[in-house]
Amino acid sequence: MSLKVYLKKSIWAIIHFIIIITIVNLVLIGTTEFSKIMYDVIYMNILVFCVSIFFLIFRYKKWKERYKDFYEGLMQGKSVDLLIAKDDVFEAKLIKDTIKLKNKELYENVNELKEELDELNEYITKWVHEIKIPISVCELILDKLEDTVDTNSDIPESLRGELARIKFLVEQVLYAGRASSYSQDLLINEVNIKQVVNEAVKKNAFFFISKKIDLRLKKLEFNVLTDKKWLSYILEQVLNNACKYVGENGIVEIYCEEDEKTIRLCVRDNGIGILPKDISRVFDKGYTGSNGRKNGKSTGMGLYFSKKMAEKLNHDIKAVSQAGNYTEFIITFYKLSDYFKV
Repeated sequence: MSLKVYLKKSIWAIIHFIIIITIVNLVLIGTTEFSKIMYDVIYMNILVFCVSIFFLIFRYKKWKERYKDFYEGLMQGKSVDLLIAKDDVFEAKLIKDTIKLKNKELYENVNELKEELDELNEYITKWVHEIKIPISVCELILDKLEDTVDTNSDIPESLRGELARIKFLVEQVLYAGRASSYSQDLLINEVNIKQVVNEAVKKNAFFFISKKIDLRLKKLEFNVLTDKKWLSYILEQVLNNACKYVGENGIVEIYCEEDEKTIRLCVRDNGIGILPKDISRVFDKGYTGSNGRKNGKSTGMGLYFSKKMAEKLNHDIKAVSQAGNYTEFIITFYKLSDYFKV
């Protein structure tokens, strides 16, 4: 929006003016003795030049005011639909028509993409519910197998472990599909943390038992405003991570801390920890880190969706760790009074 840009835009008008004034000067000089009209020609040129400069500056200011809001909005990445120049000059009309056309194209493309995603999400949801039936059948077969196989055999336990992992991954797929349409799947209520913790622990019971993990629950009798289903999902991901990276006979502690403004739910384990170079990226999409690559069973999606949904619920979630010593995930809930403060 500088004067240089305006002059470049008006270059042909300036050239046209110079040609006209040159022709006028040549005609005057050619028809009358120059010595007699020299001062008149000079005076005329100075007068025309001053008037032209005045109108050039005046038009530049009008041009700048006309497109100032539009240009600044464009540079700041704002929506420019309501910032288009309101006068009827050709450029303004052209910009309006271009934006309308592009908005229409974008709206059609977004709708088409949304329909495709909805179809995929619907298929995944149906698939998840259908796959739960053969999983349940496999569990029944496994129960019968345990009665017939030698008690010293570790085959049934291995199969039950893989089934538990399949169930966990299937649930993860279901919640991943729901996360894309979270606004239609949220129900905020007052939820008891201890109840949600108990349910999440129950779903990960096999992993705790198979590794003989010492589970320590402390001071969990708190109520918070959240969506129970999504909080349970977040907690299940954190607990599954803890079970995955803690050793045999490890320790997992779940407890709450409270201050004036927040309630913090903490899940701490004495596992292998997270390397300093990985700690800032544990919630990144698809990031498995050094431990995940060694383990070979990490998708890097569970914590990503946990972080995404925690933010939508206005909760904070962070990881604190010391490699080789411990890992702690902290979910922070803001108290009800803070939501009404202006």
